[in-house]
Formats: sequence, C-alpha cells, structure tokens
Amino acid sequence: MSAWITGALIGLVGGVGFWLIAWTWSRHRITLVERVAPYVRERTRGSRLLEASEPSAFGPIGRALRPLLRDLSRALERLGSSESTIRTRLREAGRTISVEQFRVEQVAWGSVGAVIALIVALAIAARGGNLMAGIVLVVIGGVSGALGADYVLSQAAKRRTELIIQELPDVAELAALAVGAGESPVRALERIARISQGEVSVEFRDVVARTKTGVPFVRALEELSARTTSPELARFSDAIVVASERGTPLAAVLRAQAADLREGARARLLEVGGTKEIAMMAPVVFLVLPITVVFALFPGLAVLQVGL
Repeated sequence: MSAWITGALIGLVGGVGFWLIAWTWSRHRITLVERVAPYVRERTRGSRLLEASEPSAFGPIGRALRPLLRDLSRALERLGSSESTIRTRLREAGRTISVEQFRVEQVAWGSVGAVIALIVALAIAARGGNLMAGIVLVVIGGVSGALGADYVLSQAAKRRTELIIQELPDVAELAALAVGAGESPVRALERIARISQGEVSVEFRDVVARTKTGVPFVRALEELSARTTSPELARFSDAIVVASERGTPLAAVLRAQAADLREGARARLLEVGGTKEIAMMAPVVFLVLPITVVFALFPGLAVLQVGL
C-alpha cells in the first residue's frame, strides 16, 4: 500500500471521528424545556404500579446510554422502520423487549454482517483486489445485517398473526361451551388460558391478569381490541364487550363468531389456493410434461434406430 493511500485513510478516519464528536456534542445539548420538565410534570392520580412502562435496555447501563441509543435509533430509522412501527411489530411478534433493545440487536446483526463482509474483503484484497470495493462490501454487509434483523421481526409478527387466526375458531367454540355451561366470561377466558397452549391463550392470560389487578373486564377486552393487529381477534373481543354491555346471550354470540371465523378461514384458504395456481403449474410444465413426452417418443426413436 502506497504512502498517499495510507495518509488518506488516516485523514478520513480522523475527520470522521472529529465529525462524530462534534455531532454528538450538538445533539446532546440540554434545552431549557428539558431542564424544567421534571419539576412541572403532571402527576397521575392513579396507581403507578398499573402504568405500562417500557423496559430499559441492560438496566442502569441502558438508562445511562439512553441518549446514545436514542440517536442510534434515529439513525437506524433511515434504513428500516420507524420507532412506532417497530413497537407495533414487537407487540405482534409477542416479544417483551423494548425498541432500544431491538436497536441493539440490529447493531449486533449489522456487526456480524460487517465482520463477514470484512473477512471476504480481506480475502479479495489478499489476491490483489480493489480497496474501495472491499470498503463498499463491508458497508453493504453491515446494512444487510441491520435490515435482516428487521426482516426477521416482520416474519415473526406475520407468523404469530397467522397462528392467532388459526387458533381463534377453536378458542371461540371452547368459550361458547364454557359460557353455555354456566361460567362467566372471565372464568371462561381464564379456563381457556389455563388448559390451552398457543398465542390466543397468551392474550387471554394477559386479559385475565389485568382483570385480577382491578381493571374492569370490559376495559381489558377493549384494550386487547385496540392493541391487536388481527381483525378477527379484535372482532371477537368487541363481540364479547357488546354482548356483556347489552345483555345478549353470550353463548349464541360466541357460536356465531366461531362459525364466521371458520367461514373466513375457508375463504382465505380458497384465496391462497387461487394465488398458487401458477406455482402449482410449474412442476407439471417443467417436470411431468417433459417426462411424459420422453416416454411417448422413446419407443418410436428406438424403432427408428433399429431400422437404421
């Protein structure tokens, strides 16, 4: 490596370092509003034990590094999803970590991708490759790792939503049987959450736990309907709320909900089958049809070869 390339790299690293120091100093400047806010903050009249608080990453260390993690979150928002979207997908995936912890995971994924790309770049440079191509490869590896963590979270949220849709008809029928046997809606959901395994039972277990802490049952169901992204689960919760408030026979409502959910599952299955027609034709066209043609033409070709 020539001297001017080494000097250019040292100057580039030094310039980037000084720019990062100046940018961090300007970003962490405390304003007057932030200084006065703790003293004029409005205090809630309810119990703070029931307030939803987002866990901090790594405890006291996470609280000390919160400004740095906040800046890191803003930087990663330009590559992937926003903070609100990440929070929604974490809730959909059933993960109890905070947005800051997920951003740390993204940094870890990006670091692994950058290390793998660096190994490949060093192997290419050892054979006389271009240095700039190696730097670009490392950057692409880091960005790909961060985007990979975002993609894995999206797939986990999608899979959990599909599991909720698949489990909900059976759960609705169990709730209808329990209510029809004389149990209250709270006891029915508690029984389902205790004897069943799945994502819907996790949601019902949370509703029952909030009810036991003093939250009204109707309000707990309304909160479940508000925070879930599954329309079927939201419709199921709203049906229980409406039936409880208006005095409608709950068992009949739950049976109707189960029938509607099964009909919706059947319609989705037909829709998925319609979208997979082209994929289903691929093995027929590229595998079965050529083999059929070969079996049909082989006897004639063999006879022609014998005649020659």
